[in-house]
Amino acid sequence: MAIANALAFLLYLSCSLILIRNFVKRDNSARKLLLPVGIITTLALLFHAADIYFTMKFAHGWDLSLMSTLSIAAWLMAFIAALTGIRSPLAHPGIVVYPLVALCLIFRVEVPGTQRPLSDPALEWHILLSLMSYSLLSLAAIQAIILAIYEKQLRQKQTQGLVRKLPPLQTMEKALFQLLNIGFVLLTIGLITGFIFVENFITQHLAHKTVLSIIAWLVFACLLWGRRQYGWRGQTAVKWTLSGFAFLLLAYIGSKIVLQYLL
Repeated sequence: MAIANALAFLLYLSCSLILIRNFVKRDNSARKLLLPVGIITTLALLFHAADIYFTMKFAHGWDLSLMSTLSIAAWLMAFIAALTGIRSPLAHPGIVVYPLVALCLIFRVEVPGTQRPLSDPALEWHILLSLMSYSLLSLAAIQAIILAIYEKQLRQKQTQGLVRKLPPLQTMEKALFQLLNIGFVLLTIGLITGFIFVENFITQHLAHKTVLSIIAWLVFACLLWGRRQYGWRGQTAVKWTLSGFAFLLLAYIGSKIVLQYLL
């Protein structure tokens, strides 16, 4: 398990360095690097998946500790980034995502946690849907931050830096709302399955997590409604996206930290 984690970490880091170097250089080698980057990423995902599998096997079910669930969410983020990078090799999202995933793998080993196994199939689906929504909405938050920097440079009439290297603004906004739409649907299903299958919210200390998740859902719902009705974009979309993600972060990571490490 530790070996798989270490190999995944090294492969993610190697891939990150290749992508960052190519992005800074910005020559015509991006397409040529598509195959080697794809192979390295695939191996990283496989070793990462092996680490998750052995963690579950050792725990005799889903391990609900903070770092284990974050590792699953990080794997999903890396997988989505890898698929997106095939379509956009010049501005591969792995440039930002893979270092974060590698950092998560370090925390997975270094930060102690109490194993909390779960073997209920219905709850497993609820958790998987929730983690998928967290992963997509995390990617949306990253996209929103890049979009904010991009727009700032455009307003200051800076034609170098990110403006020269990233895709057009409209393309990035479209990608942001694609992530938001899919993430919102999965978050909705995750909340519904939670209400159906999770029992005793109070005794399991899930009430605050549920309330914060519902607030996040309302923020994202307002953003998508505003986009459809009034064409919200730019800084408005960025602020709403980051606000919704902040509530989601508090709901999941904040509550886990309080329950596992402070109480």
